[in-house]
Amino acid sequence: MTNRIIKLLTVLPLSFFIAACAEPEDDSIDNSGVNINATHQVLAFNDLGMHCADLDYSTFVILPPFNVVHSQVIERGAPPRILDDTQATVDYHAVQDGSGSTNSTSQNQAGGVTKSNFWDYVFDLFGLDPQPDEGMAIDPAFSQAMPGILNPYTANDPQPFKHFDNDKKWFAADGIPILPIDDAGQLNAYPLMRVSAAVSGENVANLDVVLPVASEADCQNCHEMGQIGASDGNIDYMPPPADATDTNAVLQAAKHNILVLHDNKHGTNLLNQKPVLCASCHYSAALDLAGTGPTNTLPKMSEVMHGHHGELTDSTGAPLFPTNGTLEETCYQCHPGKVTKCLRGAMGGAGIDCVDCHGSMLAVGSSTREPWLDEPRCESCHTGDAVKNDGDIRLNQAWSDHVDVATPRLASNKRFAENTSTLYRNSLGHGDVACEGCHGSTHAIWPNAMPTANDNVAANQLQGHSGTITECSVCHTSLPLTLNGPHGMHNVNSRTWNLEHEDFYESNPDACRACHGQNLEGTVLSRTAADRDYLRDDEDDEGGAQTINVAKGTQVSCSLCHERP
Repeated sequence: MTNRIIKLLTVLPLSFFIAACAEPEDDSIDNSGVNINATHQVLAFNDLGMHCADLDYSTFVILPPFNVVHSQVIERGAPPRILDDTQATVDYHAVQDGSGSTNSTSQNQAGGVTKSNFWDYVFDLFGLDPQPDEGMAIDPAFSQAMPGILNPYTANDPQPFKHFDNDKKWFAADGIPILPIDDAGQLNAYPLMRVSAAVSGENVANLDVVLPVASEADCQNCHEMGQIGASDGNIDYMPPPADATDTNAVLQAAKHNILVLHDNKHGTNLLNQKPVLCASCHYSAALDLAGTGPTNTLPKMSEVMHGHHGELTDSTGAPLFPTNGTLEETCYQCHPGKVTKCLRGAMGGAGIDCVDCHGSMLAVGSSTREPWLDEPRCESCHTGDAVKNDGDIRLNQAWSDHVDVATPRLASNKRFAENTSTLYRNSLGHGDVACEGCHGSTHAIWPNAMPTANDNVAANQLQGHSGTITECSVCHTSLPLTLNGPHGMHNVNSRTWNLEHEDFYESNPDACRACHGQNLEGTVLSRTAADRDYLRDDEDDEGGAQTINVAKGTQVSCSLCHERP
């Protein structure tokens, strides 16, 4: 075997930009999975990975239907460039998923599908008066609507992204009022919208993206009369309905009991003020669209919900929500998860759970933690590369102090860090592309372990396989040899890189070790994102170029092709 260093293609970072980047352009990018004739790409992504909304707004409300999609339009080239609202327009409309489900409207169908009574109560709750299928927005000019607004269950009219954020370089559709009931009346928490980009009025790119939304509330587990949260015989609780199969009636009875309990404990009169917006007293950053901050000194919503419930014990003195309990026993008592998987992406698939990132309920509900701001960071677990890290390349817990404090770790190696003082969902990366545009949404980081999941559709459309967007050809039509890709990544699927990476190793061996390991035998950072066929520059027995077949997930090492240098 030749001693010549013949580097293979990897998936994730190598390292630092070096002078060899000035070599001639590489026109040998493999464009498999990419429409090489496309002039543009559109990236689109939900901001949170799961939005929550009630279906019945008659008793009390925590969150309205309010989904958020961001999108960037990229003109493919060498180099590519991100277009703004003077150069492109973006819209969305409902599209059928692989199961045949379509969600084009949130209105009820006379004599048919019932989705929500939100628009019957929206003014009483929020002081706003949007029409059915129109979402909430402080500025009506930015109000987003469902595609079926003009003729529900028939129309599917493209709706424009109403706002362009110049700082983030993305189009924003904030407040799409989608609900987890499709147009056939079936539950679907992962409906698809097709995001389309146009230049000079001509469609140039499309992408199907999930607008995740759940209404999975289990208040009745504790607050149905007779359960632990509604067992005081001195309080006049509402009994559950005779028809236990009427899930909404069961839930509304439990929500009634919550108001009764609140009135009894705190001297309020909420039961006679229905419908009640919880955030009208207990500040919620999720509903502070104007960013004004709290208007009173009452505990914030997160502190009330997590801190209070985290302190509760049963008759034996055991915590009702044990820190070492299962998700079904803790977070999924309130958050969507038992049916609708809020945590479902790559981290969830790897066994990471809510506590590993956020800490216990007492940590989340601490009065010193700022809800929606004090969050775990990418660098808290992705602490660096194989050369420089904080104990390991990847950790399985975002904090190193106590579970009831859970202060996010800050890595010394910022290779995988978000922008300074910026959440992952608001951060920009390589070439100012949004981090979520390549990695997927918070809680739903690509890939979803279920191959047919709607979460995987966008990545498959962009690059021909699921997972993080790693194929350079998604945006680039050609590339020089470089280590200046995302997170220090080198050219992917490039024959030229395959055959001419020797100088990079000789110039900076640690740049290769950063992902391929100190011994160059491969790490999690050098795993292939798809099945690859690599070419060597030495000949086989018949005088042709040798091909090495590498399966998806292989930790590429130098010795895969040749002796270690």
